Amino acid sequence: MKSACLALALLASAPCLALDPPAPPAHPAPAASSDFLYYHPDLDARHDGLEAYSHQHYDYALHAFLRGARYADKPSQAMLASMYWDGKGVERDRATAYAWADLAAERGYPWLLATRERYWQEMTADERQRALVVGQALYAQYGDEVAQSRLNGWLYRGLTHATGSRTGFVGTLEVRQGNGFGVSATGSDGNDYYADRYWRPEQYWGAQNLQWNPHPQGKVSVGPLEKVPARAASPGDDANKPTRP
Repeated sequence: MKSACLALALLASAPCLALDPPAPPAHPAPAASSDFLYYHPDLDARHDGLEAYSHQHYDYALHAFLRGARYADKPSQAMLASMYWDGKGVERDRATAYAWADLAAERGYPWLLATRERYWQEMTADERQRALVVGQALYAQYGDEVAQSRLNGWLYRGLTHATGSRTGFVGTLEVRQGNGFGVSATGSDGNDYYADRYWRPEQYWGAQNLQWNPHPQGKVSVGPLEKVPARAASPGDDANKPTRP
């Protein structure tokens, strides 16, 4: 069974995860632009991987998702987990699958946490022990602490190519995208194309967090119990008490 893994107007077929990721807001021009994808290697790699996976080109898909994983793309990391779990394009290895699933769930997205926990429940004790060792190596190379920095460099590099005035208006861009029969030119407002949510690292990662975890869980601190003194009864209290039927 397959379900849709969506991200920034990039839609392709992918294995069903424990929970389907939510659909992101549609944005027709930037994500389809080769220039946009050049400076967003996380999305570019995920797009290539999902396309290859949909045609059962698993070897290529595996390498594409590894590239996406290097740039902190959590769906790419989740796809690697799925491929190792099912043995598609690689020898089946449930311990490594769990390690990738754990990395994919690093930000606490519910649809990835559910997959990780399902894997853990189905693994043997030996597989769990090995998964912890494999996971340490993966975090060192693909964890957000290092992988997000790689992508941040590309985002900043893309911003240096923005054209326009010093007041921040970048005008109208001509974004070219393939249509299957050739190349067509479509106009896109430059201020939308270079919106902070696509190019500023803090806003870029924040937009992903809001999209994939729209209802973040808050933290409540509970202090010690306190004894509240009894309130003196007032004349109207008895009249206001509910009576049993």
